[in-house]
Amino acid sequence: MTRSRPKSSIPPRRQRHSLAFKKTSVPVLTWGLLVLFLSLCTVPRASASSSAASDESYDEKLHLTQLADGKVLAEFRFSRRIGPLALAQAAENHYSLLPRAVGEITQSFGVEELHLTFTQGNWNYARWGYSPLSAAAGVQLWSWFDASRGQWKGLVHALAGLFCASLNQMDESTTAQPILSFLPESDYLSAREQNNTAGLEIRYGSLPHETVCTENLTPWAKLLPCQTKAGIASLFNAYRLFDGHYHSMGIHVQPECAGPDCNSKGMLFVQTLSVVLDPLRLDNSKDWSLMSLFERQISSSCALAASTTVKVTVPSSSASTFVPAAENVYNDSPESLTGEYPIKSDTVRDFNIGVDWQDGAVDHTVRARSHITAHRYQTGFGGERGGLATDLRNSDPTMDQRVRYFDVIPWYLKVYLHTLTAETTAHPSIAVVEKMYFQPAIDRGRPAVLELEMLLPANSTTTLHIDYDKAFIKYTEHPPDANRGFDIGSAVVTLLSPSATLVDGTRNGEVRRLFTETLLVSLPTPDFSMPYNVITLTCTLMALFFGSVFNMLTRRYEPVIVKS
Repeated sequence: MTRSRPKSSIPPRRQRHSLAFKKTSVPVLTWGLLVLFLSLCTVPRASASSSAASDESYDEKLHLTQLADGKVLAEFRFSRRIGPLALAQAAENHYSLLPRAVGEITQSFGVEELHLTFTQGNWNYARWGYSPLSAAAGVQLWSWFDASRGQWKGLVHALAGLFCASLNQMDESTTAQPILSFLPESDYLSAREQNNTAGLEIRYGSLPHETVCTENLTPWAKLLPCQTKAGIASLFNAYRLFDGHYHSMGIHVQPECAGPDCNSKGMLFVQTLSVVLDPLRLDNSKDWSLMSLFERQISSSCALAASTTVKVTVPSSSASTFVPAAENVYNDSPESLTGEYPIKSDTVRDFNIGVDWQDGAVDHTVRARSHITAHRYQTGFGGERGGLATDLRNSDPTMDQRVRYFDVIPWYLKVYLHTLTAETTAHPSIAVVEKMYFQPAIDRGRPAVLELEMLLPANSTTTLHIDYDKAFIKYTEHPPDANRGFDIGSAVVTLLSPSATLVDGTRNGEVRRLFTETLLVSLPTPDFSMPYNVITLTCTLMALFFGSVFNMLTRRYEPVIVKS
């Protein structure tokens, strides 16, 4: 007898699906719990990242200034403020606005404050006045860093690789350690207690012969959040930037107070670029615009910038017209008029700004109002001895000016401190030098450093002079173009305002710096063509002697019989 199977109330197809669901229900539940757990774990990280992003800000500013001699000064400034929370995220290798390359360098070498500039040309203080973005010709670097962790050699090598420059040539023989000059500019360090620089060291180095080109500009521009795709950086045209009379770009890193009581530390990272262009030479016209100066226009605003502003300053005494009309016009001073253009997200693409002049004539005899000027030159004659002289001119008719003079003299110029003189035209009996620091040089070890704190009398010229002997260096220490000479870096004149007094070694008040010209010194140079001449003459004599002897030994002389 056969037994019949009970019929299931569930159709076979649906029953198979149900069985499959029962088999996979546990793995699906496990994956769901895992996804939920990971999402809950990432909530604090995302919250911290959003908080760190709100702790950062980025601003762009472009200031175009009409100079007295018809040229136009363009000053680009890109500022990033990094708060304490964003700095903590950067320490965990999570970067947002702060470039990773800069953050890793400051963390690895304990950098507290850093200033690096690449400059081509000399700033003309007599014609163009004072500019906070003026710098010494060539490459200039000075930094405050942690002495326990900081390594100057590693720092310059890292910056050399980042900006594709020869900064690795800043070795101990070209590096100085200032005492009076280059005090910390950070308000965070100034607001600390008296030993705010305890455990910190400063180093200063310069390469006056270093040239600046597009291979330095390209990595510098890549540090910008929008690079050269948007914002005012879209005006960067290497052909026009390096065609100017003066060009300088730099990076500046320094801490700043983040709280009202300066109980936490943030970071200010600024990239600057200044260039002096001549519209008369470019277009044979005093009228100019962004298109005529850079052959570019502002394509659009940078989406990461909180604000983008373009300012145009012209002399108020001349009749000029802003094209297009500025949104806000005001007087910076009785002699200047400034128009302001905010660049927003709804600003038209390819935005162009310019100035039209009713009078196209330029008076090249006009001088800028710069009360303090510095001029450096060489004295003496011959290839054995010489001297360095610096003229410091204070043209203010009533006010004395306190300055600090800083000069780094290479070791191959043997300076004599007893020959140092300071003479002024105000009165021969006035002692203008109040403080002095001198560090003698060590051959191939360190340069000589001269620092003076002086009080320049009103309406006077003070001349500093020191003698030196030229050293005989090894022939392997000469550069390939030995007959050109050696470049001597610029001297630095720090101007202190009347309120810029030193309190417990800290700076109080505004500090401005002027840079003198670089010098070209010719040292005793051997005749590098002499080995070539000797080799040539010796080989010629050997060839003549060997040829004659070889012919005499190998040639066979036989009589010649002439048959009739």
